[in-house]
Amino acid sequence: MKEEEVVKEEALGQKDATGSTNLFEKFLLHCEAKDRAPRRLPLHQPPAEKSSGKPSKLIGKIEKIPKTTKDSPAQKSEPEKTKQTDAPRPIPSHGFSLDSDEREGGEAAKSRPAEDPRERKERPDESQRPGWDRRTPTDDRRKKREDSEPRLFMACDDSQETQHPADSADKSEKGQATLSLGMDLNLDWMTLDDFQKHLTGEDEILSGPPLSPGELRDAVKSGDYMAVKLALNSKEDYNLDQEDVSGMSLSMLAAAGGQDDILRLLIKKGVRVNARQKNGTTALMHAAEKNFLTTVAILLEAGSYVNAQTLGGETALMKVRHARRGNAEVVRLLLEYGADCNILSKHKTTAMHFAKLSNNLMVCDLIKDHISMLSSVAEDTIRAYFESRLVLLEPVFPLACHRLCEGPDFSMEFGFKSQPQPEGSGILLFIFHANFLNEITARLCGPCSVHAVVLNDKFQLPIFLDSHFIYSFSPVPGINRLFIRLAEAPTAKVKLLICAYRVQLQ
Repeated sequence: MKEEEVVKEEALGQKDATGSTNLFEKFLLHCEAKDRAPRRLPLHQPPAEKSSGKPSKLIGKIEKIPKTTKDSPAQKSEPEKTKQTDAPRPIPSHGFSLDSDEREGGEAAKSRPAEDPRERKERPDESQRPGWDRRTPTDDRRKKREDSEPRLFMACDDSQETQHPADSADKSEKGQATLSLGMDLNLDWMTLDDFQKHLTGEDEILSGPPLSPGELRDAVKSGDYMAVKLALNSKEDYNLDQEDVSGMSLSMLAAAGGQDDILRLLIKKGVRVNARQKNGTTALMHAAEKNFLTTVAILLEAGSYVNAQTLGGETALMKVRHARRGNAEVVRLLLEYGADCNILSKHKTTAMHFAKLSNNLMVCDLIKDHISMLSSVAEDTIRAYFESRLVLLEPVFPLACHRLCEGPDFSMEFGFKSQPQPEGSGILLFIFHANFLNEITARLCGPCSVHAVVLNDKFQLPIFLDSHFIYSFSPVPGINRLFIRLAEAPTAKVKLLICAYRVQLQ
């Protein structure tokens, strides 16, 4: 009778950890658990149980096992016993061994039913180790896989229905999923939405004792995020645009120190990002000068003026310290937001001049390529508009770029030398509406934001009455002053490309 039970266990297979004899269901459960994280084998294998009378499904083939009866072993034919004992059905592998331990455990139970199946797999020198220090080849393979895979592992809990009592306490500690980031940081309480709210300062409304204006300034300067957050959430009414003796506001202090989290809090509370010091320096200029890429991005997204100038005529693009590493990305970001490369400082120098002084070839190439691209797009747009009936001879002044969100007025000065004009030629002013998205595009038709063009206190007339993109242009020898009145659009993303050409009709 005992031999018959062993034979039936080999045919049916041992029950899995959930107590089910359905191996296909067990295969799906193990696949789901393996995708989440590696599992740890239990320290003690559950003892083999007697097979039930229910039919079981084998992997690969489905075979119904007849129900067991209480007939004596003599009623079973000897050839059938020999067929089941000598030729057990092999279970195919599906990429990993799900029940290798059960099969080994079944063989061990057949030879020595009272022996623990794990003892056959342990090395001879590990037999003297304590139970908590014993390692199996399966543990070694799992340890190697965990060390080789650079990802987050989530400990998953095995079903504890048929678990050994000695493992129940250990498994219950891992019942709650724990995130391992390779550091002592407990994020069980934080979800993705909570982390996003933390970045914007909306995670929780904390309040503390109010700080004095001087203490708030010191907290911003030193980067004490929690102190600034508690102070801004208190009932104290702070002047966020307060300035010190040098004219530095809170937003400038945060930008100059690269305090991005504090800068986000200040912007959310309504701080002015375009405030100026006495010399005209803005928060964006401080961040660009220190090459803080993320700080520059935050300020530009908040509406900082990229072409604002100091009293000396310097812009944020000129303020970038071209000798430092990482400045190329800051320059590229400023250009994408419409930084004008041809603005002249008080000393008649451009951004290219500062790049050449520091011998930074990468920044020089970025500026040169950007200017060349804008000029090429402008000329191609003019030719397409006039269908090649207009020939461009030479530019009158370098192409200028103005962001419509930076104000409704644009002004510039340029020098002009008088030259004899051939018959059928003249000078035209072009004002393109451009977008700097995936690629630079410009147009000379459609909705227009230009209201008036004034050159040396004289209005210039558009060449088409229904379009204000192209104007007649009459500069005089010497210094000329150009003023353009635009529509107010503080949230517009469009840029204006402004240039003048000597042209000739064909």
